[in-house]
Amino acid sequence: MRILWIVNLVLPQLSEELKIRNSASGTWLFEWSKKLSESNNTFAVACVYGDEFRTIETKGIKFYLLPGTGKNMLFYTKKYEKYWKQIVDEFKPDIINIHGTEYSHGLSCMRANPQEHYLVSMQGILTKIKDVDFGGLTKRDILFNRTFKENIKFNGLIENHIIHVKNHKYELEMIKRADAIAYVNDFDYGFTKSVNAKAEFFNVDYDMQAIFKESNKWNVDTCKRHIIFTNPGGTPLKGLHQLLKAIAIIKEEYPDLLVVVPGMGCDGKLVVKNGYSKYISKLINKLDISSNVSFLSYQTPSEMCSNMLNANVVVIPSAIEGTSLILREAMYLGCPCVVSLRGGMANYISNGVNAFGYEYNDYQKLADIIKNVFSMGCSELTNLSKRAIERTKYYDTSKSFDSLIFAYQSMINKNMNEDHIDNCEQAISE
Repeated sequence: MRILWIVNLVLPQLSEELKIRNSASGTWLFEWSKKLSESNNTFAVACVYGDEFRTIETKGIKFYLLPGTGKNMLFYTKKYEKYWKQIVDEFKPDIINIHGTEYSHGLSCMRANPQEHYLVSMQGILTKIKDVDFGGLTKRDILFNRTFKENIKFNGLIENHIIHVKNHKYELEMIKRADAIAYVNDFDYGFTKSVNAKAEFFNVDYDMQAIFKESNKWNVDTCKRHIIFTNPGGTPLKGLHQLLKAIAIIKEEYPDLLVVVPGMGCDGKLVVKNGYSKYISKLINKLDISSNVSFLSYQTPSEMCSNMLNANVVVIPSAIEGTSLILREAMYLGCPCVVSLRGGMANYISNGVNAFGYEYNDYQKLADIIKNVFSMGCSELTNLSKRAIERTKYYDTSKSFDSLIFAYQSMINKNMNEDHIDNCEQAISE
């Protein structure tokens, strides 16, 4: 098979070649790309990076680099169409796998090469994300916390929301144009089915990085009580502000509690970069919880794993998650987890059995649940941990890759059969 990926990030093989830091997102693609490069298939990856169009071959993968940055992926541009035609003419893929519908550069390939066969792998669903961009923040919260830079460059929360509203139309077009959809959970499946019922649908689970597979499991005897680890919270839809409101309540009973937030700070301190982090800074002062929050910089997979194992509980307070990889990693490790019942997360836990769920806006309930976890004895926490691990026992990462290959092969077989039928019909008519 000849497989072409279109991705929103720079994969590790290319990062190493370019001597840049690995992406913190899309990590399930790392193992898949490695396995595909080591298989008997011919494999290429296209992404947006750099100042000029070029190709780089490394680690068994041919990379096509389209010129531009993240901004060029956000705004549809026809200039990419000539590159996509060149790439397709040269590589001649059997299947083009577009990973994610949040950006528009994949759509320009579809428009430039409508004759090709496309598998769209769902990640975040922009059409749903746009409705919760502000995470419950008021207009006053947003306007009064805009930074000077956001006012000058017009790149704040409001502008990002406008882009999402516009770009979700591109997302819908991509899904409608797709021959097949790769989904992870009922949330993905239900949405994409409503948009393109004629597509083929394949359940392809996310892969997990090796550090989590090889790690020791969470242990009640080695975790640190009253430590909360959460997901990176750089935007309102990740719900950090809701968690902080809950912390102010919990602090009355557990004054030593500490929330550890990755990706927003340095050496425990919040780095104010945008309007949302400015709002978070003010909220922390207002709630008088500065001693109860620690902000970390970018965390490597190894550091993320260590933080999870160190925590008493992992909290994912997002307003929406397609499939939270952090939740899955935490449950795989056996960490006690608390999540908002939004998006794909509601599909993944059994509330009160292997994790705890709550409605996103109800931070009082979130506080009650966390206090309940804090008060659990060793045997209760151990049993909760075991049930979380049990929920992920089916999660064999080799099966996720096999599911991906099955999707490719099924599409190719279908295309061959359709071509054969077309040839037969043409011969009969002649």
